[in-house]
Amino acid sequence: MDQELSERQLVGAAQLEKASGLKRRQAYSMAAAGLIPFYRVGRTRRGIRFRLDEVLAALRQPAVTEK
Repeated sequence: MDQELSERQLVGAAQLEKASGLKRRQAYSMAAAGLIPFYRVGRTRRGIRFRLDEVLAALRQPAVTEK
């Protein structure tokens, strides 16, 4: 997979890690917590994919804390 990633292309956690530096385990944890957007894929909808531009935008947002 040497081709350049399109920002709108759905990528797996390993590709996301290479492109953004976000560790795979952390990406899955953040997706489960609803902190970054993700898409379920596959016949059983168990696979998870990410859009690089959406994840990067979510990571740029300041954290929301409750008072």
